[in-house]
Amino acid sequence: MAGRFNLEDYDTVESRIKKFWEQFPNGRILTDILHDTDERKVVKAYVYADREDARAVTSGMAEEIVGSSMVTKTSALEVCETSAIGRALANFIFSGNKRPSREEMEKVERYEKNPRKNLYAVRTLTPEELDKLEVVLDEIYKTNEVSRLREIWTEQKDFLDYSIKGTTLKDALNKRVQDLS
Repeated sequence: MAGRFNLEDYDTVESRIKKFWEQFPNGRILTDILHDTDERKVVKAYVYADREDARAVTSGMAEEIVGSSMVTKTSALEVCETSAIGRALANFIFSGNKRPSREEMEKVERYEKNPRKNLYAVRTLTPEELDKLEVVLDEIYKTNEVSRLREIWTEQKDFLDYSIKGTTLKDALNKRVQDLS
């Protein structure tokens, strides 16, 4: 795709932010972290034409995979926030010539040169691992201490997304904590 688009046709997020503040000096931009793990970040940005407005005029979301580029090895959350703001501004009136930002298209270009592995590919569990996780799941249901549930989360973090008995450890832990709260 690198030959199919010209980066010069795309506005940077920085230029969109400058245009926003020029046209809406009393506006505001807020961000909210929706997902923040060691592997993945998701941020939603809200744009308000006036800082007194109760409702945003638009929003935008972005996702970053930690380590997918040199910058995201150390600053994935910051990159994600910037991308979310750029998308929110594009969803408003600051899309320029093209809706994606230059930074988003640079990401496309990087990905084409060096595709990342599917970080969400889940390997098949061995029968022994499955048996062990069923025991862990039973412990989750019987545990009455949130502190122990947190320990299980940490101990089993590599197995949180595997399906066991119609649920995942992550969902079972979250539900049990909610039940105990």
